[in-house]
Amino acid sequence: MAAASDSGPDLFQSPLPDQQLVIVAGKGGVGRSTVAAGLALACANAGERVLLVDVNNHAGTRLALGSRSLKNGGELLELTTALALDEYLKIYLKFPIPASRLGPISRIFDYVATAAPGVTEILTIGKVGHDVREGSWDRVIVDGPATGHVVELIAAPDNIGGLLNIGPLAAQTDWLSNILEDPAKTGVWIVATPEELPVTEALQLADRIEEETRVSLAGAVINRMPSILSAEAMVEADQLAAGDNPGLAAACAIVARANRTAMTEATRFADVWNSTELPLRFVYAAQDPTDHARRMWSGLR
Repeated sequence: MAAASDSGPDLFQSPLPDQQLVIVAGKGGVGRSTVAAGLALACANAGERVLLVDVNNHAGTRLALGSRSLKNGGELLELTTALALDEYLKIYLKFPIPASRLGPISRIFDYVATAAPGVTEILTIGKVGHDVREGSWDRVIVDGPATGHVVELIAAPDNIGGLLNIGPLAAQTDWLSNILEDPAKTGVWIVATPEELPVTEALQLADRIEEETRVSLAGAVINRMPSILSAEAMVEADQLAAGDNPGLAAACAIVARANRTAMTEATRFADVWNSTELPLRFVYAAQDPTDHARRMWSGLR
């Protein structure tokens, strides 16, 4: 069956996130980029002007978008450390020349960033926060770094603010903290797959965000959920797995095991997550995962 086109009608039976700034987080390999790109497409199809930000510098977000474009003038920003530094100096210090073109300044920054952890993160999240504050975008969606690194990113204003009391960087952390710590403006969506390690790390990440930052969780997505077999189909799969046809037996055993694991791990995640009373969404395995994520956000089946 051909993959659905992202130009199809969006029903929006599942509400889009309330926050202007949405940070998508999770363990590497769970499909953060897919979920972020799908959300960006859904928001753009709803008439929003969307900035989709990739802070990972690995082209994953671009690959997830593929040939699709964001409607209403939406853009993809691949935010490298060098670009973040250039933007910081241009916005806050009115520096006329990109620092990345000036070797000495770049070397000084590399030294400072190494000596003072959190500087790189504050430049990155500072650029994102600036785009939110300026109001040029209806929605800013961040394809965040993996697990622990996202905690360092969103906690950077508090961490830097504790070290600096004066200067432009200190002033920046004040308004940036106000944006990040406002649950009506900023929220983190955690992504996991229905497997033991991703679920465990997703739950640990949720705990860390609540304990180590003042940024609010907004929801969670179980990505690549397989189509769950009925009880009768599971019995049949088990019977075929025990049969005499080696190829068919192996295939049925794999399907049955994947179904049981997915149900067990998705249930384990939901049992804990439901106590937050925050949304939990599912993106099912599909030939075109980004479009399937877009359809999930849009309330399509």
